[in-house]
Amino acid sequence: MKRILIVAGVIALVLYLVAIVLPVDPVERRPGTSLSGDLAVDQDTDWGFVEGRTRAWVETHTRYLVPHSITVSAWADDGKLYVGCRECDTKTWPRNVARDDRVRIKIGDSIYERRAIRITNADEMAAVLGPAAGRPGFAVFRMDPR
Repeated sequence: MKRILIVAGVIALVLYLVAIVLPVDPVERRPGTSLSGDLAVDQDTDWGFVEGRTRAWVETHTRYLVPHSITVSAWADDGKLYVGCRECDTKTWPRNVARDDRVRIKIGDSIYERRAIRITNADEMAAVLGPAAGRPGFAVFRMDPR
């Protein structure tokens, strides 16, 4: 019995360490771990290549060290990148961002290191979202350079 517990503990530890280092990109509504791909050469981009709303992936830091990544909708406005979040209070990634705002965002094949700043100012929300700014449960994060 003792041997079974030791083997199970070793297997659990190996799986945990693999989850920390092995990238698994999120797919649609299924979350992932760390994002695969290379860091963008130009981290100070003007986001002009982002047309309308585009699919992106955000990786956050968790308390238990295994990265958490999700699929999001992103858009650029006035040279800044934004990410929306519906029913934000029920999701894990905004809680991770509230604790540690350092994120990595993947657009296309490039990864950008950013700080996710939740917009709380009503005027800034109105400027970014227009009439949709008053929707309950909706939040917007501005992706600022680190």
